[in-house]
Amino acid sequence: MCLGGGSNKAMEAEYQRQLAEEEARQGRITQGKENIDAAFVGYDDAFYDQTAADYMKFANPQIGDQYEDALKGLRQALARNGQLQSSERIEQENDLKRKLAAQEVAAARKGQSIADTMRSNLANVKSNLLTQNASLADPTLIASTAANQIMANTQVPEYNPLTNIFANVTEGLATQSQLEARNKDRYNMAQLFSPMNSSTIVRS
Repeated sequence: MCLGGGSNKAMEAEYQRQLAEEEARQGRITQGKENIDAAFVGYDDAFYDQTAADYMKFANPQIGDQYEDALKGLRQALARNGQLQSSERIEQENDLKRKLAAQEVAAARKGQSIADTMRSNLANVKSNLLTQNASLADPTLIASTAANQIMANTQVPEYNPLTNIFANVTEGLATQSQLEARNKDRYNMAQLFSPMNSSTIVRS
């Protein structure tokens, strides 16, 4: 009677069973990774560029409208101060244009920040899914989890309306008008008391 042969056969059978299970598990992991990759198709540079552009489409019309309102208010204030045809108008309007450009740049940066945050979040989601996939080896579950997490992390944030971004555009105009009047008064006083205008006669 040979017991060793039966034991070896049992061990070989167990080894083959475990090998088959591991091969099946690796197959499920491979399928799960394919499911993850498929779920992330379309989330590329073009998607993130569009995400940034979408914010600018929201912000720029508001910036433009408020700029036009600010320009109108500035010109009205200049007209009240008698400065509509002055160099002050050119200076103030140029300053307003610089503020407009700064607001447009800020909007572009915010749009890019929103896109970059979404890109980073999705990269973390994918990394975590790959880790879970290697552990769970359940391609159906991982596909469902991927879809849900992608949806949660690609929701467009609520954009806050832009308000009063050119609120202080006319600030200081009255003061400027007063300063110009004071400078004119100083000039007139200086001319009045200038030696050239003195009526004093010096006799030898």
